[in-house]
Amino acid sequence: MSKLSRTLTPRVAVLITALAAVTTAGCVSGAAAGKVSATGPEKTNLVIAAVPTASSAGVYVAQRDGLFRQAGLNVKIVNISAGANVTPELLHGSIDVVNGAYAGFIQAQIHGAAQFHILADGYAGAPNVDEVVVLPKSGINSVKQLEGRTVAVNALGSVAQLLVSSALSSQGVAPSKVHFVAMGFPAMPAALQRHQIDAAYLAEPYLSQAEEQTGGEELLDVNQGATQDFPIDGYAATVQWCRKYPKTAAAVAKALDEGQALADTNRPLVEKALTKDTTITRQIAAIMALGDFPDTVDTVHLQRVPDLMQSFGLLKQRFSMNVMTKPVGS
Repeated sequence: MSKLSRTLTPRVAVLITALAAVTTAGCVSGAAAGKVSATGPEKTNLVIAAVPTASSAGVYVAQRDGLFRQAGLNVKIVNISAGANVTPELLHGSIDVVNGAYAGFIQAQIHGAAQFHILADGYAGAPNVDEVVVLPKSGINSVKQLEGRTVAVNALGSVAQLLVSSALSSQGVAPSKVHFVAMGFPAMPAALQRHQIDAAYLAEPYLSQAEEQTGGEELLDVNQGATQDFPIDGYAATVQWCRKYPKTAAAVAKALDEGQALADTNRPLVEKALTKDTTITRQIAAIMALGDFPDTVDTVHLQRVPDLMQSFGLLKQRFSMNVMTKPVGS
């Protein structure tokens, strides 16, 4: 697939519905926060931790467009490798809000690491954004040929493995017949070239980077079946933090929703923010495919994550996302 066709592929819009309005006494998600109180946020200096990649463009856009400042907030964004890595900092208060994968928030909450509240949605899949790639002339020309082969994902038990497993199943390949190994995205192209792995799951911008470096070819787009337009990540704070700073939480949610709306409709703004605040180059930013940036929190949409996790054995029983999205009383 050419870079031009990848860039111009229409994205499938995610159906989003707003949460019901609630009183400003609680901590609420997204646009349902309504207007921030005239008295202003309780806490104005905040640290938001984000993974510096395409999926977190909304927070960088919100920062660069002055949306946090307009909400009365002085925000510092710190770059992290994964949301799950900073749970201790959230609990201790050195980080206020974190951008992370929903699957990670769910696992952490189930295991008692923290209680999370989703302030804003972050990213949902779309065509050509997350793919399993192979090297040219690898001899692997069909998904069926992945049986018995080694496929790299960035972490075992992660949303990446979940997406690949679902896409494999939709193509008639049992995930148990594939050997998954954990590997960082930047290391995957070289591992492909050394034949340490047979295929790699890559998300943008690593997908376009791999095509540039190795000529990697698409074998399987995970945006299909049960994982079409799938919720990937969002912005969360602890329930305790929300109860302590309800007006601040509402202000953060409002600014993030506005940043998400801009990111979803203004690609040049996204490219500018990513090239200024991450290591994504202008060349890659210009050609990479983008997912969707929902500007409200839709509990029904997010429920797809734990439901799919349960169907593939990552959860032993049903988990309701309403626990993370319902208003948090003060």
